[in-house]
Amino acid sequence: MSGMEIALLGSIVGAVGAIQGGKAENSAAQFNADSARAEAQARETAQRTAAQRQLGSIRAGVSKSGATMEGTPLAVLSESAANAEIDALNTRYSGQREAALYESRGRNARTAGYMRAGTSLLSSAGRYF
Repeated sequence: MSGMEIALLGSIVGAVGAIQGGKAENSAAQFNADSARAEAQARETAQRTAAQRQLGSIRAGVSKSGATMEGTPLAVLSESAANAEIDALNTRYSGQREAALYESRGRNARTAGYMRAGTSLLSSAGRYF
């Protein structure tokens, strides 16, 4: 094998390695995105459960005091329920944004792998042709 053939083979191996590296980074990023979604869903569920307990405590407190669920007690309960829902939705959104960031990083890594491969092949071709 001549020196040129060995260099060309090295460039091809480098290009394949760059592509595989980009694909591996993309797979890791996708795993992280899936994990972020699952974690956000678990946090959202926990928040909703805690909110239901808190709303139950408010109802019990109102009942224990002898008041009825109208007027101010109802307004407090409604506002608490709305705030709890907003918190849960914010948690979901945060997880979706984190997952989207990981997915974007994965796509960028995959593209960068292809770009490194192309650069390796073109620079090698430029030296020998």
